[in-house]
Amino acid sequence: MGLDCGGKMGQFILVIINTVFLLMGLGLFIPGIVLQTNIDFVSDEIKPVLDQVSVTGIALGDVVKNLGIGFIIVGVFVFLVAVLGLMGACCKSKCLLTIYAIIVLLILLSQIVVVILWFTMQNQLDSVVRDELSTSLKNNFREDSLNGTNQLSNGWNYIFLTLKCCGVNAVTAGNAGDFANTPNWTKGSKKIPTSCCVGVTASNYTAPPTCTDNVAAGTYYTSGCYDALINKFDTSKYSSVFLGVGVTIIIIEILAFVSSILMCRGNYGEGNLA
Repeated sequence: MGLDCGGKMGQFILVIINTVFLLMGLGLFIPGIVLQTNIDFVSDEIKPVLDQVSVTGIALGDVVKNLGIGFIIVGVFVFLVAVLGLMGACCKSKCLLTIYAIIVLLILLSQIVVVILWFTMQNQLDSVVRDELSTSLKNNFREDSLNGTNQLSNGWNYIFLTLKCCGVNAVTAGNAGDFANTPNWTKGSKKIPTSCCVGVTASNYTAPPTCTDNVAAGTYYTSGCYDALINKFDTSKYSSVFLGVGVTIIIIEILAFVSSILMCRGNYGEGNLA
């Protein structure tokens, strides 16, 4: 005899769900490509500075540089899992469906763990990254130059130019901000470096004293580099969309797992794969 009612229902749901997953897997290529485009600011000059900060033991420069690639890899993985589910459903293969169910269950559990860690550690992670960037600036900023003898100092100046920011934390008018705590920089009368000034470029690296010495309003970048870096990956305006998509994916994964179990428990007629 063929599949029983529960098995047929499971097969139908699996085909629909995995068709959706196929499209989602392909769809993840788009944000991956967009992210790779957004992180083009991580040049060879800037990456050494970001590598001074570690996120769960991984250099921040590597995390930022490879974030888009990560999305693409996840997209390929989702695509392959969907193909496995479709093959198992269409061929009525208990072996493939069992493997598929195990993979979906592991993905579901890992997503729950990641969500819990994200909400419990987000503020701590933000604080750690900000503090490590501040420490790097304090210890390594030595020259107001783009081609000086210190690679990390050059990198900080490139960050200020590229992200249009100044210091790790925002500098207020008339104050040196984070640069008041850079003992290795012989700053003379300067309060902030030339790279913090509006209109400065790599080819025209000069700025008036009203910016570097007086920090007059309108002459320097008011954003801190930590916030500027975060804004490169700002998804807050899409948070409700991401939340809805995330909940939908979890529900779909639960349905996929249950459906695969229903098919595995269904009755198969002669000639069907077991």
